Amino acid sequence: MLPYAETGGSLTAWRNRVCGQGEGEAGVTNDFEPVAPLPPSAYVDPERYERERLSIFAKEWIAIGDAAQLERPGAYLALTVANYPIVLVNDDGLLRGFHNVCRHRAGPMVWDGSGTCRSFVCRYHGWAYGLNGTLKSARDFGGPLPTEELSLHAVTVAEWRGLLFVNLDASPTPLLTWLGVLAPQSEAFDLEGFVVSHRSSHELSTNWKVYAENYQEGYHIPLIHPSLNKQVDSARYHVEVVGSASIHSAPTRDGSVTNGAWLWRFPSLALNIYRSGMCLESFWPTGPVTTRVEYTFFFAADTSDEEAEAAVDSSIRILEEDRKICESVQRNLASGIYRPQVLSPRHEVGVQLVHSLVTRALNEG
Repeated sequence: MLPYAETGGSLTAWRNRVCGQGEGEAGVTNDFEPVAPLPPSAYVDPERYERERLSIFAKEWIAIGDAAQLERPGAYLALTVANYPIVLVNDDGLLRGFHNVCRHRAGPMVWDGSGTCRSFVCRYHGWAYGLNGTLKSARDFGGPLPTEELSLHAVTVAEWRGLLFVNLDASPTPLLTWLGVLAPQSEAFDLEGFVVSHRSSHELSTNWKVYAENYQEGYHIPLIHPSLNKQVDSARYHVEVVGSASIHSAPTRDGSVTNGAWLWRFPSLALNIYRSGMCLESFWPTGPVTTRVEYTFFFAADTSDEEAEAAVDSSIRILEEDRKICESVQRNLASGIYRPQVLSPRHEVGVQLVHSLVTRALNEG
């Protein structure tokens, strides 16, 4: 996270607009209008999930992992993001992306996972496509085909400082523009010099917004994360909102500042950066009440195995603590008992940001 003394700021503007209160230490925002808290149905309704899938996850950039996975020509990575099956490939040095859906009868080009190939051959009926997505042949079809009209549906792929992103929109915002404040906030760190050490996937039984909201505040740290609470002064946890992103910071218990950055960008990107390494955290829904969390850990070349393993273990432990509370909150949201009340202007400006951006994306404001 960033040194607390360097972030500064207050919640004056937000407090005055929302609560009519004075300064506090929770954060500062300039670029979103507060909205009413999301209703419980927003976390359980299948129809609502479909709307979010189309209006958010098919429009925003999603971090997939590290670009090193596609270094070699022919290397591919196939996965499903918010129920969109996609495949990314190195086509002789060019990064390309496609929906992993054959134009014939929707078979997959490759199974989910990674590997290498010289062409895409549908696993269902054997239609073959070049790595540029062009249909090359239709096995034993028995008639002419308008091949120029049957290329794979493309998606946009981009790399930023060794990280791999995908966007399913036909005309996406340029990645660097989309990253906004995350780019300058990470400039001081040697991201390109970090080496991938560990990758891990986690399936959570909770709506993606519950997990996003949990990341966006330190209010819960004393109760949920005892180890972390011993390290940082959670009462002074600070969230600064800039556009669709947030910068997190907190002083350590001994008063010293940390030498990293905790950065979040709507809807589902988190970068936890330190001088010795970084954790890329990306998450997306797998259904109305389930979420997949992807961790990619990077470390400086001189980091010892013991130090790296300790950092990974700590992150996974915190994730498991978050899993327990998020899944419990999901259960209670589905119970029909809860009605949204108020958000803390001191601690939950980041949660308010999530609600505002979701509401804006779905044109509900």
